Amino acid sequence: MAGQVLNLGIDLLADKFIETSGVGGAIAEFKVGIGLTAPTGADTDIEIGVPITDGTVNDNGDNTLTGSSGGDNSTDNTTTFKQGAGASDDTAQNLIANNGNATKIWTIADLSSLGNNIVQTLPAAIWLFIKDSTALAKFKSSGTAVEYKLGSDSSNYFSKTYTASQLAVGWNWLTTGVTAVEDLTETGTVSGDVDTFIIEITTNNGTDTFVAGDVIYDLLRTWATSDLTKTFESGFPSYSSSTKEIQSRMILTATEANGFDISEIVVRNIAGTAWTRDLLTTAFSKSRTEELRFTQKDRFTSN
Repeated sequence: MAGQVLNLGIDLLADKFIETSGVGGAIAEFKVGIGLTAPTGADTDIEIGVPITDGTVNDNGDNTLTGSSGGDNSTDNTTTFKQGAGASDDTAQNLIANNGNATKIWTIADLSSLGNNIVQTLPAAIWLFIKDSTALAKFKSSGTAVEYKLGSDSSNYFSKTYTASQLAVGWNWLTTGVTAVEDLTETGTVSGDVDTFIIEITTNNGTDTFVAGDVIYDLLRTWATSDLTKTFESGFPSYSSSTKEIQSRMILTATEANGFDISEIVVRNIAGTAWTRDLLTTAFSKSRTEELRFTQKDRFTSN
């Protein structure tokens, strides 16, 4: 027996996507992020989601990091910095490295003195800028090149590591993703306040150095899962029975998702299940002077 989905049947189906009664199937929110691969039907979420709302600034990049081993004290950089998380200092830190050791270390021993301690149940991230290919070539070519540590002191900490192949010239967002700080690799036993922040870069040679502008750190932040999503604009999604089209409209205000090159968007239903994942044709560099609006149209057809 042959069948045909009727136009009224399409209307009934579409209504399930836009109903506002709280049913899990209704689409209602979105995520934005950094997309590296083309969407497939097997995708279940955004590739690299970024915080839309501020979360918590643990260090705004305005504070000197104390250098040790092959690292010297950091210096202010007011030319190259990262916006975001509501921080308005417009200052980052030059990570200055000497020729004394291949391991270059920079530390903030008490985040609470000028920022906020880490809540270890939340994910975390920092920005790291690498000036050019010459600077990048100094990073250790095999094994761990960058490690940042969040702990109760320099011997007891959680850490995230990166190889040189995971880094690029320009800004690198070094994020734990959806992994909470407490679920990272733990060295020693972290107890009490998570107030110690350490960046450790290993170079190929002990004689490798960094001068101001070569490598820059900015903005240690944490966020909650709720900071990654936002609901649609009021009145959306909407449905047109004449065109059989669902329209979703989303906005990032001037205070949201700043500092990121937005290249991916995911639409989700009330239950948090991804419905669509799309890559933007061109990544959009979001700053605090701009709003970004997305309109997505999905059309049902009856063959």
